[in-house]
Amino acid sequence: MRPRQLQHPARMRRFVPRPVSAPARLTPRELEVLQLIADGLESTQIARALYISDDTVKTHVAHVLNKLGATSRANAVAIGIRSGLIA
Repeated sequence: MRPRQLQHPARMRRFVPRPVSAPARLTPRELEVLQLIADGLESTQIARALYISDDTVKTHVAHVLNKLGATSRANAVAIGIRSGLIA
């Protein structure tokens, strides 16, 4: 029986959700996109509402998910509401 190998700590960090410490972590535009996601808008609708491209919306969403440590849009909205970032 082989001994179990331990993962390098740097690799393990990616599995630990990052805590949200302050609303200032998101830019005003990212907060706007998060609020529109919470309002139920899809990427195309957000793009039209903000006069930006679909690709730009997707970039903002990716940044929001990364900064909040969220796994999905719904998870990002839940984190945003719990932390007081959005209403």
